Amino acid sequence: MKKMKGITILFFCVLPIFLSACSYREFEDSLKSKLNKEEDEYSNPAKIVDESSEDEEQGPFSVGDTITYTEEDIQTDTKQTIEYTLNKIHVSDNINDLGLNVDDFTDKSLIADNGDIKKKNRLVTVDVTVKNISHQGYDSEADDPILFIESSVGFKEGIEDPNGPWTLEESYFSEHPPLDQNNGQDYSQFPLPIGDEIDVTVGWFVPADQLKNQPLYYIIGQSGLAEDYEYFELKFE
Repeated sequence: MKKMKGITILFFCVLPIFLSACSYREFEDSLKSKLNKEEDEYSNPAKIVDESSEDEEQGPFSVGDTITYTEEDIQTDTKQTIEYTLNKIHVSDNINDLGLNVDDFTDKSLIADNGDIKKKNRLVTVDVTVKNISHQGYDSEADDPILFIESSVGFKEGIEDPNGPWTLEESYFSEHPPLDQNNGQDYSQFPLPIGDEIDVTVGWFVPADQLKNQPLYYIIGQSGLAEDYEYFELKFE
């Protein structure tokens, strides 16, 4: 009788642990199912408006055009606006063609000693004028607003991919701070007081074969939602 009593007590001690484990597994399975469902339901909202569209304000824009991008600051409930004007586009297979210094690039592995671009890539650069209309910047302690340069380009196919957008990040920015500042994480930052403008150059290493066969776009507004992106089409004459 004592033995049966001991077994009964042990059973009721183990039961809550067993039920707890089962409940956790059910919760974990439910969470995985929910996440998988959300992943299955995701559809990339990025869409490049066709050039034949009647809505000229939606682009795509080209050399000489200006994109005015506004984002909302949730904390201060204010709208912050920046203007980008595309001035020139360059494509090159040697950085010396543009008078660029190898030490200003984030990725030097694709640059040969003589300045040639390796691995069947090309260097695509854009000259843009950035004007700070009303942006307060991302560092409240700085004397002047600190902004991030728009740093991405993409091919139409990658931008609109259902699982995208897929983009290329800049390898060159003319106004970057010292490369050792914050271990290089501040590379895309630059100061720009409200009302001022600055001319900058941004560059990317781009696969040459894709460049021949697909349209390339400079993305404005990447800090926001993909459905709100605006685009400069980079046409190479």
